[in-house]
Amino acid sequence: MAMILDRITWGFAVRSNETSVPSRNGWKICAASFVAALILAYLIPVLREWPEGWVINPAPATNASLEWLFVEFRTTLEAIKTTALFYIMLPIKIGLSQAVSPFTRGFAMTPAITIGYAVMALAIAGYLVVMRGKQQKAPGVILFCLVLYVGLTGLTWLALCAIIVALAWQAGGRGLVLWISSGLAFLLLTGIWEPSVVSLYLCGIGVLVAFSLGSAIGVWASENNTVSRIVRPVIDTLQTMPLFVILIPFVMVFKIGEFTALLAIVVYAIVSAIRYTEHGLRNLSKDVIEAATAIGTTRRQLLWQVKLPLAVPSIMLGLNQTIMFGISMLVITALVGTDDLGQQIYIGLGDGDFGVGMTADRITQGFSRQVQARLGTWCWSDGGWGSVVRRMRSGRDPLVQYHALPSTGILGGERSCGQIERLYSDGS
Repeated sequence: MAMILDRITWGFAVRSNETSVPSRNGWKICAASFVAALILAYLIPVLREWPEGWVINPAPATNASLEWLFVEFRTTLEAIKTTALFYIMLPIKIGLSQAVSPFTRGFAMTPAITIGYAVMALAIAGYLVVMRGKQQKAPGVILFCLVLYVGLTGLTWLALCAIIVALAWQAGGRGLVLWISSGLAFLLLTGIWEPSVVSLYLCGIGVLVAFSLGSAIGVWASENNTVSRIVRPVIDTLQTMPLFVILIPFVMVFKIGEFTALLAIVVYAIVSAIRYTEHGLRNLSKDVIEAATAIGTTRRQLLWQVKLPLAVPSIMLGLNQTIMFGISMLVITALVGTDDLGQQIYIGLGDGDFGVGMTADRITQGFSRQVQARLGTWCWSDGGWGSVVRRMRSGRDPLVQYHALPSTGILGGERSCGQIERLYSDGS
């Protein structure tokens, strides 16, 4: 029923954007059909209730299909679960220093291997600085390698707070730092710091996977109408499905544990990434796309250099919602044995997710504003002009290259956003 209502409202939303006015005969036909159905049901008692003999129960067939899947592909499924646990989840949670052992890798993390790991991290940072000229990314690479070696749960509260506050400062400045500090203080003072770190680890991996896959699917769906028609009912099903129901197939196949919780988070949170990415790419200005096409951009250039940069605000909003959906799913994943804030909420600490949710939300919004500023927010006026194609940065007034459409009579060239807006405000 939820899917039916969703598709009906979607149809109304799409039709409201069309220029043609829908015929009023449609409502008359609906009313006449409704009255005819009521009269027939009154005259023919059989039509009042659906016959029980026509009821089909899909549960046995579904259970049999999942059982066959588990029996036939048990080795493959166990290999997927083991690989994800030992090569992705455990290193992030407890660090390479503890995750690498003869049992998991066949060798121990000896001092020589540790030195080699450090040299590799420094080599990558040096390559970014010397060969690529990206001095700002080198400290991030070193920090990532250090966190991966120690693990999230191995970091002291002070170190992790310093990392989060530094990210907040880079994303939004002093105001965001105050918000983030309040959230972190809430977690520390209420004594739920350790479950919060576990939540950060589990939700972080889930959101990263969901956003990566969802964005890729959203881009594909925006470029292919057939894929969009196939994907839309699937994500409608996932979005309207009760949270507890999402856990059932994963528990049946992979049993309880953190891997099952991770899959549930990915499946529940991926919907936002797909929807927002496709919506952002499909609802760009037609004048912008026309201008980019007029100057001879290929389909690949149009996607990577025009559409994706202009759709960044919508895609970043999708990331924000993906994080929020992932955090909300943590409460349900407590039923499959996770030891995070969801478990705390499950046993009675109902406000446990406030600090994590506030922190993730504010940082994501800050990064959204930062990315828009770096890429150069494209200027728009009701007069309509072709703006594209390459983003250039110049302080607070980013430069954009624009090319005139034949209908506008504006010469192409290079102007700042402020200059272009002034041109249109003056009627030039």
